[in-house]
Amino acid sequence: MRSQRIGLIAEDLSDIEVIKILAKKVTTRPMSFSHFVGRGCGPLKRKTPAWCNNLHLKGCTRVLLVHDNDRNDHKDLRKILEEVIAAAPQKDKVVVIPTEELEAWLLSDESAIGTALNLRKPPTSVQHPERIASPKEHLQRAVRQASGKKVQYVNSVHNQTIANKIDIALVARKCPSFKPFQAFFREKA
Repeated sequence: MRSQRIGLIAEDLSDIEVIKILAKKVTTRPMSFSHFVGRGCGPLKRKTPAWCNNLHLKGCTRVLLVHDNDRNDHKDLRKILEEVIAAAPQKDKVVVIPTEELEAWLLSDESAIGTALNLRKPPTSVQHPERIASPKEHLQRAVRQASGKKVQYVNSVHNQTIANKIDIALVARKCPSFKPFQAFFREKA
């Protein structure tokens, strides 16, 4: 099976690294990545068309744009992002919008959080992580509480470690926004 080169565009480098890890958990197909980081939503929206062209020149035949929903209107944000990516030269492109933040996906598996951060007990289970208003802050509080205030969660440090331990089936079951991500990596060799 031939390796495919996939272009990733996200808000920060931590998100890119988590996306790569989760993608490899979703499929066993060989793939490699090139990426661009928006460093915030404004630059991401403005620069995505040029980045898609650059990724195409690097051999990326598929592109994935990941943008946290934060507190935006989901339909409006999706419309804007799909317009931004519409002119991309890649035939296969998708917009994925984690509801509120990518960290909601990580909240799906409390055992992974506990193991990844060497907590004496895992944080309390969250049945609907995408209903959490600020998943990053929730994760920070949950880790602090589960560790007896001994471990300080830092997304740029710990997200990759959690993603490495996460049960992808839990993410898929608990987070509807994960489904387009999963479909993107399971489709089209």
